[in-house]
Amino acid sequence: MSEVGSALRIARTAAGISLQGMAARTHYSKPYLGQLETGARVVRAEHVSAYESALQTKLDHLRDRLTAESVTELDDLPRQLLPLLLPAAASARGGPTFAVTEVVAAEQLMRWARARQWGDGPAPRRAVAAWLTANVPRLQQLSASSRHGRALRAGAELADIAAAMSWDVEDSTAARRYSVVAARLAHAAGDTALTAAVLTRTTWQLLDNGEPAEALEVAQLAQYLARRSATPLLRVALAELEAYAQGILGDRAAFQRAIVVAAEYRSEARETVAGATAADRSLTAAATGMMLGPRRDWPGPGQQWRLLGASYRHLIATRPDLVRAAFGETRVLLPEFVTPEIAAISSARLQLMLGAPEHAAEQVGLAVTQCARPIGRTAARLADFMHESAEFAAVPAVREVRSAIRELVAHR
Repeated sequence: MSEVGSALRIARTAAGISLQGMAARTHYSKPYLGQLETGARVVRAEHVSAYESALQTKLDHLRDRLTAESVTELDDLPRQLLPLLLPAAASARGGPTFAVTEVVAAEQLMRWARARQWGDGPAPRRAVAAWLTANVPRLQQLSASSRHGRALRAGAELADIAAAMSWDVEDSTAARRYSVVAARLAHAAGDTALTAAVLTRTTWQLLDNGEPAEALEVAQLAQYLARRSATPLLRVALAELEAYAQGILGDRAAFQRAIVVAAEYRSEARETVAGATAADRSLTAAATGMMLGPRRDWPGPGQQWRLLGASYRHLIATRPDLVRAAFGETRVLLPEFVTPEIAAISSARLQLMLGAPEHAAEQVGLAVTQCARPIGRTAARLADFMHESAEFAAVPAVREVRSAIRELVAHR
């Protein structure tokens, strides 16, 4: 449990305020606040400010702890990379050039952050953000030439990682900002496949924010950019994103056509080694983020089955052979820490979105029986399921599994 999160809980209970009461006093939901207090989500300065406002008291000692934790959590960063995280050191070198040693170090930072980006600690996010702050202005001065391509590509991947990690902690503003930086750097590097892969993340973000028409435009732009350079995995991802956007917009014929195209590309992608290219690494991270991260707004509680679910049920009625191809097996190599419980909860949340609450209850029931003590991301995703399944609470199977989750959390 985070020390700061625990301290927030102590301050709240000392004031005699319940989680529900705190949710009413802030713009955060009850599950979100519970995740902050238990360490399932990282506590940031704005969270402390929200508690201060609700409790009408200063919590300066917690701000000091946030600063101390941020330093401690960088201890596992490779020490030879630390100088690159300091803006002063970067500006001292000056000029629109990158030494080979700098590029190698940036690539090492990228691999380090990729391996840790789905953990609960903020160290990778802080480290990558510091590197980008120090070096993006220099990268933006580089000319689009082959000799600068490697540096630009490394910067693009780091910005893409920052976008994924920001989205994971529900900082959508930062996620969009980093995605724009990643796309521009990838384009400057002349890597159209990576540019298109970054745009897939932008498409997900637009869908998550309830902007399917804009998401469709971005997905189609990415398809155009990568028409000659797309890897098989990228072609699959772009076709699926077009399908999701069309399904939400209600164009069932276009939805079905895109699903057919995705199924055709998937047969080509089966022999592809995921993560072999920068574009594939970006795609794998985006798909992992959709499985592991929050999905609060897309399409949103009370709307899930009315949007994409309608097109999905039409597909069941007209082309049952395509159903598994549309929303079946996971097609990315997931990190080792993705447990069967997390996978089952993710599947359940997708079933809710597709308007299949009985199947959702069955999937999350598997997770509940396998999870003796939900902590970290597992606890966070169970809380998300409770939030998203409220509209189906009258369904007997859902009501039963919701009761089981409450009992599990109460005894942890």
